[in-house]
Amino acid sequence: MPQHPRANVHYASHHHDIFHSSQQKACRLRLHGALKYLAVLLLILWSVLPLYWLLNMSVMYNPEIFSKPPSLIVQQPTLEWYQELLGLGQIGELSYHGHGPELMKGMQNSILVAIPVMVITVAVSSIVGYALGRFRFRFKNALVFAILITMAVPPISTLIPYFELWQAMGLAGTHVGLILIYLTQTIPLIMWVLMGFFATLPAEIEKAARVDGCTRFMAFRKVIFPMAAPGIASAGIIAFLISWNEFIFALILNAGTAAGTLPPALSGLFFQDTPIPTMSAALVLSFIPPIIMALILQRYITQLKIVDPVTVVV
Repeated sequence: MPQHPRANVHYASHHHDIFHSSQQKACRLRLHGALKYLAVLLLILWSVLPLYWLLNMSVMYNPEIFSKPPSLIVQQPTLEWYQELLGLGQIGELSYHGHGPELMKGMQNSILVAIPVMVITVAVSSIVGYALGRFRFRFKNALVFAILITMAVPPISTLIPYFELWQAMGLAGTHVGLILIYLTQTIPLIMWVLMGFFATLPAEIEKAARVDGCTRFMAFRKVIFPMAAPGIASAGIIAFLISWNEFIFALILNAGTAAGTLPPALSGLFFQDTPIPTMSAALVLSFIPPIIMALILQRYITQLKIVDPVTVVV
């Protein structure tokens, strides 16, 4: 039986509405994707442009830095400032005053402090975070909140007690003294982060390892620790950066000693008649160890899933 003309019109109109709606939806999705990529691009420019300009200034001469309009591409690049800092060129103003060797010594001391802090923090926080994230025991919540309270105390408020105690114990001006102080800052924070991370790992795999004859420690070392590698790697970088960038304790306890770290040495440049390219080169050099550490652990960090530790406090 032939269809009524009105039915055909209604059918065509319905299909036209569906087609028009799908087109609108596709346009909205494309617009949403474009806005998302634009926001990411703006965020990258916001973050990278200052670093790019700092890198440019480190290979420029003063006239080019102060030229108007500023040049985003270096016209006459030079490594003179890096050579001066590293002691590879002629003795210039900075080397004459001794800041070049002081900066390199400060970087060496910062590495000698930051790496032990990272290793000890990860080792201690992994075990304690695993226990707090996996097990239920008496006074667990009280212990967790006690850790939180220690994180809430401003580190600057403990500066004078540490200074007096370290002076009496002979730890002022030493690597060990700074390492111990930094551990009091990094272990509670990393323990808190890893506690939530360990709580989200599937317990069934650990139970299967226990059934196969693994002890609790063997299951942690052979099963849980590899599964938690992304969180542990990220925690290690956080601990490294905290100790690498810390300024106040390093300034008060170690500045001017053989164990002086990089942040106080960098701050000394701002109180001298130091050329801007030299300061820029020094800052660029200070970025290198954290970047190398991040690149080494990058393959673990990309797998990280952020977890709220509060979810494991019951």
